[in-house]
Amino acid sequence: MRVFAEKGVEDYTISKRIINRAKEIIPLTQGLTEPLSPKDIYLFYYKGSFIKSCPGTKNYLCCGYRIFHFAEGCPLGCSYCVLQAYFSSSGSRIIANTIEDGLAQLSLFLKKKKEEKRLIRLGTGEFTDSLVFEPFLKLVPELISLWKTLDPLAILELKTKTAPPEEFYNSLPSDGRIIFAWSVNTEKVISQEERYTASLAQRFRSAEGALKRGFSLAFHFDPIILYEGAEEEYSQVLEEILNLFPLNRIAWISLGTLRFPAELKEIAIQNFPQTKIYAQEFIRGLDQKYRYFVERRIDIYTKLLKNFAPYLKELPLYFCMEGKRVWEEVLKKPLQTPEELAKLLDDYAKKCFF
Repeated sequence: MRVFAEKGVEDYTISKRIINRAKEIIPLTQGLTEPLSPKDIYLFYYKGSFIKSCPGTKNYLCCGYRIFHFAEGCPLGCSYCVLQAYFSSSGSRIIANTIEDGLAQLSLFLKKKKEEKRLIRLGTGEFTDSLVFEPFLKLVPELISLWKTLDPLAILELKTKTAPPEEFYNSLPSDGRIIFAWSVNTEKVISQEERYTASLAQRFRSAEGALKRGFSLAFHFDPIILYEGAEEEYSQVLEEILNLFPLNRIAWISLGTLRFPAELKEIAIQNFPQTKIYAQEFIRGLDQKYRYFVERRIDIYTKLLKNFAPYLKELPLYFCMEGKRVWEEVLKKPLQTPEELAKLLDDYAKKCFF
């Protein structure tokens, strides 16, 4: 791991933690002048807001999620990852002043929202994996300590494709408002399209460790990728989740099929020449992203959930970036606005945590 450090960031807490683990430190005086390799890290000072709204997508139902922004990029090597198109360089950019300035901003934000008595759903896994850098970043204990101190009307979701050991969770103070969430897929997709991620079994073992410690769980089927036999295999993954974990400890389960901006296809095929997932038929959606035809999306959602039809009202399901037609035809929920979706997820959260 090479670490490129922007001038002036050496004394920040995050910088010290990373530099102590690095094999090679490259100080920069004039900014980054060479492309990063996938395992490189660029430490930089961030002047903007650490609290952001989820970028969502136009013309589809978005849930009003908030993001705590601490890093950009991910070394896990997923062929479908949209971050390949968002950022021009490989490697990861980590904000050096996250603990000093980011947590201060987050503290003020949570205090204000608590006064407004509004539930906040916030996560860290939008522009990176929430836990992939945790072995040397040690950000999660800082975040949970903040939750304990402030006691906000808020949940924190930490989404990952890694598998921390049980000892990791045992070292943290238990808090049901903290959701450890896993992006899940079929073994076929994991083995072929998610190069450096944990296996499905490893993710589930890790989730069991979080559950034992008193944390809440979530699972995200995103992206669902179509191939022969996919419906049955995705259904089996959902069945395994429901067999392993009590429903009252699962905050939510999301479903979303493969979608991508036009520029991603060429970049992804160059980075992952073995992938076949872009060879299917797609249509440009209302948000200008490419998607499977809506009839195919409805079909796979319906078949995936077929065996769970009697329990659909009990399952905390939601669709990520789908329109009104999908909600109505698959889940029989006539949601019309993003506000209605946000309320649905707030209700899921309140049932679990408050």
